[in-house]
Amino acid sequence: MDATAQEEFADFTRGRWTALTAFAYSLVHDVDRAEELAQEALARLWKVWPKLRDEQPEAYSRRIVVNLAVASGRRRWWTGRAAAGPSEPTAPSDVAADAPAGGAGEAEDRDAMRRALAGLGTRQRVAVVLRYAHGLPETEVAELMGCSVGTAKTYASRGLEALRSVGILGDTAIPGGAA
Repeated sequence: MDATAQEEFADFTRGRWTALTAFAYSLVHDVDRAEELAQEALARLWKVWPKLRDEQPEAYSRRIVVNLAVASGRRRWWTGRAAAGPSEPTAPSDVAADAPAGGAGEAEDRDAMRRALAGLGTRQRVAVVLRYAHGLPETEVAELMGCSVGTAKTYASRGLEALRSVGILGDTAIPGGAA
């Protein structure tokens, strides 16, 4: 890779690290895993940077993070590390700083939502977060997850139902048309 491409990649990395880590955190709700996912995504992006730098490296890096988050969820299940239950999520300081200022009730609500999302299956959590927290259209969620639109809708629907079953959403209508 030539020096110009290396500098462009370094600029991209410096400019997108925080956002990419926050995106990864929204999917996995664990600071260490989010940083690992962002780092791995950038390492994989480095390999294809000369071909991709003029395309959409942001979208490509987000797709890598989604794929890694889903794959890491499967690996955790398979190896049995997740059998002890989800760990208490902690928010990175830069993600927590972006949260709206509010009272203790809002903080408790956010913590309850994080715990409930951590209890979902990986694909359900990813679909719910991409669709409703990030506000992505169903087609983009499906594209990022590498599945059909119908499958993405199913994951999101089942994830919302699971959140309702633990009392997180109640009968709240979700923006974007989900019941």
